[in-house]
Amino acid sequence: MKRTVLAAVGTLGLVCILWTSLASGQAVYGSIAGTLTDPQGAAVSGAKVTVTSVSKGSTVETTTNADGNYSVGHLIPDVYTIKGEA
Repeated sequence: MKRTVLAAVGTLGLVCILWTSLASGQAVYGSIAGTLTDPQGAAVSGAKVTVTSVSKGSTVETTTNADGNYSVGHLIPDVYTIKGEA
């Protein structure tokens, strides 16, 4: 009886350890990427891009590269507004 209980506790502990290590690989972050262009469709390099969380009001700023591309990562799930200025 003692061995059965000990084996059950040991198995449960092993399952919990394995499950925890698998769950730690999950991420709840996202990213926003895009290309900033002018009205004629030409890429705008060196422009400031501001990404603002609608519910929290927090902002992240980045700059477009030579091709007009930008990327902002490590964002929590939310609705965002994006503003570009050259």
